Amino acid sequence: MSTKVALYARCSLLLNQDPMNQVVPMREWAKIKDYEIYGEYVDHGISGVRERRPQLDRLLADARRGKFKFLCIAALDRLGRNVKHLLNLIEELHSYGVKLVSLREALDLSSPQGQLIFTILAAISQMERELISIRIKESLAAKKMAAKNNGTSWRCGRPPLNKDTAVKVIELRDKGKSIRGIALELQIGKTSVERILRGSR
Repeated sequence: MSTKVALYARCSLLLNQDPMNQVVPMREWAKIKDYEIYGEYVDHGISGVRERRPQLDRLLADARRGKFKFLCIAALDRLGRNVKHLLNLIEELHSYGVKLVSLREALDLSSPQGQLIFTILAAISQMERELISIRIKESLAAKKMAAKNNGTSWRCGRPPLNKDTAVKVIELRDKGKSIRGIALELQIGKTSVERILRGSR
């Protein structure tokens, strides 16, 4: 009976990534190992920060049912960018008897050495994400300061909703108007309408 392996890829629509750039090398790896590919799971345009993803959830469900013994990924950051989430995934897969292999880092996490290296690399991946977040915050702060010095207005995030708008939203909703209809009439976003209605409960 052949050993079955699952392939998982995650690609960004923002960067126009082609999932085949990840899938093809994984197929080659499975061929070299003489493993049978049980399934290919690809999440399109979903951040690695998100713990819930359609194809990842389907993969874990199949792993729970014992459908395959190996999970191959192109790189650790394709599986996730949060060290806690990554470690939880590894532990969950391990409990199902599934061994993880990451091609870019040349990691076989079925060994104690591989598990140690994984913990270190996953921590570095999270640190990289936190540094990016810090750089974004610093950039926004610099723009805000420049606008203040130039006497211009600049803000980041949702525009504030005045009290009159909130009152109109509630009145229109009480009259049976749909959220979409309210948003169109007042020329505000649907999420803004929903936020006002939640706050009025």
